[in-house]
Amino acid sequence: GGTVVASVSGDLVLEGCSVRGGKVGILGTNSSTTVASMCDIHSCTHAVSAQRQAYVSLSSCHTFASVCGVAATDVGSQIAVRESDVDYCGQVGIMISSGAEGLIKGSSVCNNGVGGVCVSGESKLVAERSRVCGNGRLGVCVLKGSCAVLHYCDLRANGAPLCGLYVSPSSIESVSWEGLEMDSQVYTPNEEDGSVFAYGSEHDDDDDEEEE
Repeated sequence: GGTVVASVSGDLVLEGCSVRGGKVGILGTNSSTTVASMCDIHSCTHAVSAQRQAYVSLSSCHTFASVCGVAATDVGSQIAVRESDVDYCGQVGIMISSGAEGLIKGSSVCNNGVGGVCVSGESKLVAERSRVCGNGRLGVCVLKGSCAVLHYCDLRANGAPLCGLYVSPSSIESVSWEGLEMDSQVYTPNEEDGSVFAYGSEHDDDDDEEEE
């Protein structure tokens, strides 16, 4: 199947819906605005996607059991995830890439196969009072000139070895945090590596990076 619900222009409001199956569950595109509240979105390739300068807002929603949970994938596209759960996705819970922007507030991004939140390609993330826990390899990953502000988030129990926050060299100067709960040090590789999050590359040499 293709897209289940699409907003291609103007505004779309969804409340109390169940969106299931398809390549994309909810798609915002062409500068449209989509606001979803109290919705379940699941069993899709991409559960929620913002493209072509669209804005998609989730409030009190549950996104789960998809390949990728929530994604904003180009310049000008924005996602906002408030008081919502994004979990049990096969790869990444929330992906913000190619100049997109994302807000995560009071939400839970947990138990996803590869990682919780990935920010890449000069994108921006603000995360406040959220849980990013129990993800397969990484909690939050900031790559390729992206910036992130993390306030009072729980980044525990991600990966083996533990890796709550991974920041590539091109992003290290533009990532700030306060009040994080972590069970590992911030992992900063010596070289730019854009594949670690998307494809789950092994990094066995960071065993000695953990806190004693």
